[in-house]
Amino acid sequence: MDVNDKQLIDNLNLFAELAQGSEKAFVKIYWNYTKRLYPFVLKMTHDEVTAEEIIQEVFVQLWEKRAQLKNVQYPTSYLFQIASNKTLNYLKRESNRSRILENYAKSHSEVTYGTDKGLDLKETSEILRLAIDSLPEQRKLIFELSRQEGLSNEEIAQQLGIAKQTVKNQLVTALKNIRTYMEHRQSFFSFALFYLLTKK
Repeated sequence: MDVNDKQLIDNLNLFAELAQGSEKAFVKIYWNYTKRLYPFVLKMTHDEVTAEEIIQEVFVQLWEKRAQLKNVQYPTSYLFQIASNKTLNYLKRESNRSRILENYAKSHSEVTYGTDKGLDLKETSEILRLAIDSLPEQRKLIFELSRQEGLSNEEIAQQLGIAKQTVKNQLVTALKNIRTYMEHRQSFFSFALFYLLTKK
């Protein structure tokens, strides 16, 4: 038995123990893989804080879905796949946010505050993120699946196991919530951003 085979068996044993709820196995897996996953995520995000947050999300998911690990045959590939998916989802969300703000900036390049200060895209992006994060959990998930992942109402309904009308109602309410949030914090841009947010 070579080193790779032994390592695979050790990892499979750890995953099997974690599937049974072993916190000790979870800690071992965390320390075994964090140093390997972090450079992989950092290379894609180019941001240390973001990379650390994504790594934490990977292990939160690992713990929450630990019962499924007994069926995993290749632990290393499994963890890197989770990290890759979460990183790509993050990059897609950021790309969509940037696209919204860039479109707004292009169409309103001459607009300035009364004090002649230009549009602060970074601040606007942060307010938009906070507005989305302020939504109730299910409403936020539905909004992100619709506006950031590009899923149709029917696809969201199937994925979440809810009625299509519920998805539609939640999206309408989410947009109202976001508009209100932004009006209270950055009234000058709120209506334009609200308009862009409603366009898929």
